[in-house]
Amino acid sequence: MKKTLTRIVSVLISLCLLISTVAVSGSGVVTDKHTGSDIPGIYLTGTGGWIHEFHEDGSTTKVFPVDISSDQLTALVEENIDVFAEAFFTQEWGEFCDVLYEIVTELYGTFALDEKGNPRNNSGITWKWNPDTLGDRRNKYGNYDIQSYTFQYDWRLDPYRIADDLHRYIEDVMAATGATEVALVGRCLGVNITAAYMDKYNAEHVSDYIAYSGAHNGADIVSKIFSGQMNLEADGIERFLYDKNLLGEGSLYNDLLNSFVTVFNKTYGLDIACWAVNNVYEDIYLDIVPRILIETYASLPGYWSMVSVEDYELAKEVVFHGADKDKYADFIKIIDNYHYNVTAEMEEDFKRYEEMGVNIFNVTKYGYQATPISDKEYNRTLSDGIVSVELSSDGATAAPVGKTFNKRYIEAAKTAGTDKYISPDKQIDASTALFPERTWFVKNVKHAEFPVSMDLLFGEMIRNDGYTVNSDPDYPQYMVFNENPERIEPMTEENNVTESWSEVTFFNALRVLFRTINELIKQAIMAKANPEV
Repeated sequence: MKKTLTRIVSVLISLCLLISTVAVSGSGVVTDKHTGSDIPGIYLTGTGGWIHEFHEDGSTTKVFPVDISSDQLTALVEENIDVFAEAFFTQEWGEFCDVLYEIVTELYGTFALDEKGNPRNNSGITWKWNPDTLGDRRNKYGNYDIQSYTFQYDWRLDPYRIADDLHRYIEDVMAATGATEVALVGRCLGVNITAAYMDKYNAEHVSDYIAYSGAHNGADIVSKIFSGQMNLEADGIERFLYDKNLLGEGSLYNDLLNSFVTVFNKTYGLDIACWAVNNVYEDIYLDIVPRILIETYASLPGYWSMVSVEDYELAKEVVFHGADKDKYADFIKIIDNYHYNVTAEMEEDFKRYEEMGVNIFNVTKYGYQATPISDKEYNRTLSDGIVSVELSSDGATAAPVGKTFNKRYIEAAKTAGTDKYISPDKQIDASTALFPERTWFVKNVKHAEFPVSMDLLFGEMIRNDGYTVNSDPDYPQYMVFNENPERIEPMTEENNVTESWSEVTFFNALRVLFRTINELIKQAIMAKANPEV
């Protein structure tokens, strides 16, 4: 019983953590004579920057990222085991939902915004810029590196509100450099912020616009959770664990977890576990999910900007289910304003910016299982782990994860003359993307990763007028990322299989499972025999 409750609490907390993994990690900067351009580039990261509460004495307290220890989780479970036991046997989940709401909102409500989209507790980011010290940050070769000017922002807020700050920052960068235009590079939510700026200020001062792993058409994990479309699926969970390597790639415990899940899945045990959790969720989700979301991530207009057109209306129904609509009227007006003017108009706006002379580029990452939280069709979506290929690339067609286009599809593409847009691994067709000649795909890079080698490609885009996927054989439409040495290289028939789960079978997993258990037993025996080692 205790283990079951731990799993349920862990699932909900894990979902909170997964939503926060839209956050992106930092990267270094590569500088040589081939990087950057003579146009200042302004780079916007995604979500997840630290949020602090500011106190009157000048001190600060970090409220995001949220730190949760295993001891905290264990204590929460032990305190509420009786409540869960009663709900489990009676199937009356009301009190359990109340307790779960208190647990999750206590942990994750610290960074939430109020019903008008403002910080509740004098919280925000510590980063500020001084126009007098921005300076002209050319590198020693006379170019501006892609991240010479990095604009940081409170990712919780309304993107239109952030756009005003970005406008001032752009003007200050131009004043510091003497430039008359800038290049914008957005990553993840950073694409949404730049899209809000482009809409509000009519792409003023923008020469080039790069959408990198963008959530501008929606981030699937946010869309599905906000709209209540949550459904655990066994095969997706198995692939997801191999992609994530939660306990550390190469570690015995990670091998134990992954191999066990494979064996458990292939013997239908994981299907049964998913069925049980999904049934409970179906019974209680309207009693618990809206309450938790509105007090955590759904209180953030920034996260609402990552809900897709397909899911937006349903998401509002779910999140505001049972809520006082008058209380949240101003908040709904904020998120509607962005959604209907930016997300819903993205394609037409991008075409208009192109006609105005803005060079628009898209770089999409893929090769991973989407976060396995929705129906089977969604769980087969090819993605970078957070955003699907279709949404990130502005409309490219992708085969289901682990599959390739069939012969009929490829023959049809040859007849239509669009087969040149099909990837060497036969998983993506760029011909349906909004700008197929200026949309690149990099396999084997997760959403939260930004290899410094990407700077080289971005520099080429900004530096060369009319740059397309056909301009440089080193940077064709389809590429693969290699970690050692770190580089992106053209995709070929030989290097296009990168999925860690592509050759996993039941018997292979069973061998790994027994070998790992045997090794862990040996280590335990040796540790007992040599306690000082």
